[in-house]
Amino acid sequence: MNKKTLSFLFITAICILCGCSSGVTVERMNDWSFQYNEDTNDYSLFFGLEDVFKNETSAACTVEIRIENDNEETVYIGIKEITTNDFGTYTSDAEGKQFLANVRIDEEEITPGSTDSGTVHFTVTGEYFSFSEADCTAYACLPLKETTLIVNDLPIEVVQKGIFGGIEGKYTITDVSYYVDTSFSDATMLIVISGEKTSGNSSTYSYDKFSYKLYDSEEYLVDSGQVLIGTGLDAGDKFKSEDTYIYGITPGETYTLVLTDFEW
Repeated sequence: MNKKTLSFLFITAICILCGCSSGVTVERMNDWSFQYNEDTNDYSLFFGLEDVFKNETSAACTVEIRIENDNEETVYIGIKEITTNDFGTYTSDAEGKQFLANVRIDEEEITPGSTDSGTVHFTVTGEYFSFSEADCTAYACLPLKETTLIVNDLPIEVVQKGIFGGIEGKYTITDVSYYVDTSFSDATMLIVISGEKTSGNSSTYSYDKFSYKLYDSEEYLVDSGQVLIGTGLDAGDKFKSEDTYIYGITPGETYTLVLTDFEW
């Protein structure tokens, strides 16, 4: 047997042992990560493949994905088929240039949940290779459920009572709006209350105010306090209070705001 025949048989044996049909064998998976793409309003699951010689490579494969947020809510389950066209070179400050698969998930495919962080679990399977489940962090990027604030029976009248029980001011509340900020670890709700002072003398040394209570959907009291309007209000003056902040809001929860008289 000549040297050419031996070389051919050796190469053929390697291909059979490696399970390859085209001379390219996927040996390992690495460099996986998950991110939200603001420019395209979708998500990317990245991962790289290497052959037996630790060279970056690409291959058609099936990616099964499950995303669970930190409150153990499953917000996405899906299967993505990718081809070699879904691989490309990406550059980052931390890792430099990498040749990675980019598995896209549309924002609308992920169900809003009660927290914006979680874990992405996925498996990658090709014609001649399969890898165990891997996972990576989805940090502060998952969609959140909308938070709702209910205020009944507007307009309503509330009063401010003095230390001896006398009425020092009357106020008609005509509008309540709110904004939920989820950019921090604890969501915060700003409540803006507008209305008019209908009676009472102005004061430059004490606040006009009334009280509030906030309940969740199960009617538990989650916060209470005073709405401080300002100083120097005369009867007939309109006001807008933008100083009522509620911390630790649960995204997706429905809250009810009850405005009441202020009493000592």
